Amino acid sequence: MGLDASYQALPGGSPLLELARRNTGVGGWLISVTRLLRDPREESLAPGGPDPDELELLEAVRDILRTRPDLATQQVDLARRWDHLHFVLSARRRNAPETKDDSLGGIAIQGEEEIAPHVVAPQGVPLRYTRPETVARIARMLEAFPFDAHREHFTFERLRQASVYKCPHEEDIDEAWHWLRERFDLFRAFHVTAAKHGDGVLVRVD
Repeated sequence: MGLDASYQALPGGSPLLELARRNTGVGGWLISVTRLLRDPREESLAPGGPDPDELELLEAVRDILRTRPDLATQQVDLARRWDHLHFVLSARRRNAPETKDDSLGGIAIQGEEEIAPHVVAPQGVPLRYTRPETVARIARMLEAFPFDAHREHFTFERLRQASVYKCPHEEDIDEAWHWLRERFDLFRAFHVTAAKHGDGVLVRVD
């Protein structure tokens, strides 16, 4: 079992996060928000229900979609290679892997703040949220980031020394870099679009 990371844009000032903070039941279902944005039907709810709290989340999602139907596609997935991108984006992640990383690169990958103690993914990892003003700073950073210039850091030895999660095998480094190069473009475009809309970002690691 591994940890995958995904990122979902949410409107700044949306009542959805406050609902999740206030209602522990809804907060427990918040991890489903991306799925519900894509398919806001009762048929898409978890089997065995419908659970009243999940239904309340669904109604909140439907409210958002009435004004922002684009949110159904405003997400990006880094799968289990999120720490690969963290390593590239953040000098602190590369050079001081045991320390807390509050750089923009670190926040982009890990999220800015926990939502509430009860808002966690099934494996126990807290869901996190990055505020719209921070998303705007991240977008500017990513637009200016010289990604290809960091290829020299992306070696098996450096990744291994930094204990990068799901470190690729030495013979797979080139493939891993090519995948990450394409995913960086998606990650950057996602944040740029979110910043244009004034959105925050929900960060899920599960």
